Amino acid sequence: MTSEQVSRRVLIVAPIGRDAELMCTHLESAGVSCEICADVDDLCGELERGAGAILVTEEAIGPEVAPRLARVLGEQPAWSDVPIIILTGTPLETKSRSFRELGRRTNVTLVDRPVRINSLISAAQTALRARARQYEVRDLMTKLEQRVHERDRFLAILGHELRNPLGAILLASQMRDDDGKLDGDHADLIERQSKHLTRLVNDLLDLSRVVSGKIVLKREPMDLSDALRQAMEMVHDAAARQKVSVELRHNKEPLPVFADPLRAAQIIANVIGNAIKYTPEGGHVVVSVERDGDAIVRVTDDGVGIAPDRLGTIFELFAQAENAIGRAQGGMGIGLALVRSLLELHGGKIDVKSDGIGHGSEFVIHFPLAKEERVAAARPAQQRSSNDGQPRRIVVVEDNADVRDLLRLKLKRLGHEVHAVGDGLAGVDTIVGHRPDLALVDIGLPGIDGYEVATRVRQTVGKEVVLVAVSGFGQPEDKRKAYDAGFDEHITKPADVTDIENLLSRLPPRGESV
Repeated sequence: MTSEQVSRRVLIVAPIGRDAELMCTHLESAGVSCEICADVDDLCGELERGAGAILVTEEAIGPEVAPRLARVLGEQPAWSDVPIIILTGTPLETKSRSFRELGRRTNVTLVDRPVRINSLISAAQTALRARARQYEVRDLMTKLEQRVHERDRFLAILGHELRNPLGAILLASQMRDDDGKLDGDHADLIERQSKHLTRLVNDLLDLSRVVSGKIVLKREPMDLSDALRQAMEMVHDAAARQKVSVELRHNKEPLPVFADPLRAAQIIANVIGNAIKYTPEGGHVVVSVERDGDAIVRVTDDGVGIAPDRLGTIFELFAQAENAIGRAQGGMGIGLALVRSLLELHGGKIDVKSDGIGHGSEFVIHFPLAKEERVAAARPAQQRSSNDGQPRRIVVVEDNADVRDLLRLKLKRLGHEVHAVGDGLAGVDTIVGHRPDLALVDIGLPGIDGYEVATRVRQTVGKEVVLVAVSGFGQPEDKRKAYDAGFDEHITKPADVTDIENLLSRLPPRGESV
């Protein structure tokens, strides 16, 4: 008997005559699995193995055995309430025994004898349906417990992963010379670790959007080779740091796909970056591109490899977390899960092969090919205006004093005229008074928030000033809200000076219409 059959059988105890055999025969003819027990002691032993319901006659539960049955029933898991059908020999209204002790431990149904066969079958089927619902609750509780375990494990890994770059940043910031200045190497380390920290946070936010179904793809006809080139640039520094050789094999054949360019590059970069991370110094990662029914990017490495029992779970959420602590590579176990989810949104897929630990691995990314004419119809990339080199007037409205002062200092070093204030009302006055070329406005401000700042500025100066929202909230609805309030652009925190410079490069020369 399988465990499933054991869990759905009816245990019968009827010590007098052939009652047990007759009841079992009739129940099995109706499709109900039965098991006859010699007495209550036998019943208790079988109950520990599993049962869908219990069917007993009143005389089987004497005063000497009822306490033991009650004790066994009291040891059931929280989800369990095994149904008991008791056939009584006296009318219920004149019955001397109440079976209250059993009733406190489980769900008891009393049935008068003589009982009609159809009534008995109906009572047994009703009990089994109730038991089936209990099993559903059990399975749900098991899944919830697993998710809680995964959550706790993930939070432990998250703390580990965040503390690594934070620790490096803190130590590097303390490596000052006698004049209180940082050398170039330590400044570069802080910038590198800060970018790594930003990527971790962005992965978490992307994961949240995927899980909630709020991620939005901006798909367009494109050549996947463009996304591949961008991905190679994104992983260049990581390969150099770990001294891993990354080779691209590509015959320059166009690979027309209908995809979100940024997400396509993110997918490919995440897979290549994963290969680099798990390839030791001096190793090799080969990225090859081909057309075989789909547009295919193949990433092969000679790194640590993947155990056979993990190949089936490598793309599941938090799959890496279990083994991450104590490993040099680390990993939160969300990167490959995010890759698979983004690929599925594109109608693609990803496969993995490995001959085991120490034998490297191969990831194969599939994007569906698009029709050639759709790619030909793609609009040309918008040309950016080159920066005219002259300084710009910029207003920074940011309530975090450290961020405000550092951003002001960096922009001033780049040659711009910068005014910085710390609240919304001062922001409106400064923007209206100075009429800058560009205003960087935080959303969460004291006094009035950034949305109200934009509304008031637009009412006073119209489109004369380019307004850029700078916010820690970067989901599509957050950007739409910013645009509705009057902002021209949106930058998600942490604001990179490179992003600001790109915005400045698109501004027309001073004096021309924005």
